[in-house]
Amino acid sequence: MLPFKPVTLEDKANADICTAKHNYRICEHCFADLFIWKDHYDTQVCFVNGYMFIKMATFPDKIPMYLAPIGAGDLKAAMLMLEDDAQERGIPFTMCGIPEPLLEQIEAVLPGRYAFTDGVDSADYIYSAEKLMTLSGKKLQSKRNFVNRFKKNYEGRWSYEELTGANKQEAYDFHLHWCETGDNCPNGMMYSGETCAVSLALDNREALGMKGGILRLDGAVIAFTMGCPVSEDTYVIQLEKAEASIAGAYPMINQQFAQHNCAGYTYINREDDLGMEGLRKAKLSYHPVMMGKKFLAVKNA
Repeated sequence: MLPFKPVTLEDKANADICTAKHNYRICEHCFADLFIWKDHYDTQVCFVNGYMFIKMATFPDKIPMYLAPIGAGDLKAAMLMLEDDAQERGIPFTMCGIPEPLLEQIEAVLPGRYAFTDGVDSADYIYSAEKLMTLSGKKLQSKRNFVNRFKKNYEGRWSYEELTGANKQEAYDFHLHWCETGDNCPNGMMYSGETCAVSLALDNREALGMKGGILRLDGAVIAFTMGCPVSEDTYVIQLEKAEASIAGAYPMINQQFAQHNCAGYTYINREDDLGMEGLRKAKLSYHPVMMGKKFLAVKNA
């Protein structure tokens, strides 16, 4: 069996070496994502022959699954090692998070061995960083209008600041408020998983290379967000929460964070929509320039 172990901060250096081998721009190639959701998905990791291997379990049904190998080396051997690991553990071989270019490489070295399924709900929404910073153009006029109205209505009353050790507790408290109001975290287990991810991100933001921003109105936190680079040209947003009852709060935190942290990047990845219709509509409203498609593979009989 492969020497899988729980993900720790000490794995970041090796993970960064592996993820730098390709620029797929997907959130699964961001160590911060793997780390903050490690308890939610029972994530385990090992490094063998130039690859990072990830074993995890789906939520909430805990079906064991592997992520596609991340790194560079003998891809055929890497795939067969994961198959052998599944066989030795007595679990079905299922692999997720396969970027389209990697799918083509897998098919080239092991033709016809797997059946691939397009994971529609798992595709990442990837945007022009410049567009999210400026909200320019006709397509983003409604977002621009929300931001302009917010600034006009709350002139002198709102502020944006970097997330730090001094204000991280306020961000955490706002997360709890966000979960307890509306339909944000209706499932108890999802609430627990989300809260754990937020806590890990806030407590380990520097070690993970994450940045955060807080939006205030009359001194009170009404939004916060966190993200980090996933590649040289792409920044990924892991967390974003805002007071939905305050018109413009979401567009404001979105734009302010992009302006303060994403100027040197071409793209911003705002991750997937989890198959939630409301989230899909919100992400589409910002008009992504591409989708980070990810496929699932099972062995053909």
